[in-house]
Amino acid sequence: MNRKRDGYDRITVGKRIKTQRQKLNMSQMQLAEKIDRAVKYCSDIECGVCGMSIETMISISEVLEMSIDYMLLGKIGEKDDRYS
Repeated sequence: MNRKRDGYDRITVGKRIKTQRQKLNMSQMQLAEKIDRAVKYCSDIECGVCGMSIETMISISEVLEMSIDYMLLGKIGEKDDRYS
């Protein structure tokens, strides 16, 4: 199974999601409920076991107050210091 393709590294993306979720003191269960997904699926995303749909990315981005650029590529805007 190839987890890294064309700059998209599922493991790194999962780590960013997990880190931001924990900064917000949110459990995987709470995240799963807010994005209407199973807890196991959220866990698999954070571990880099599976990818996610655009809809799921958008939901996670909104709930965790994280830009999709940062989630996927680690890019932080000039005015965005939430992830440091």
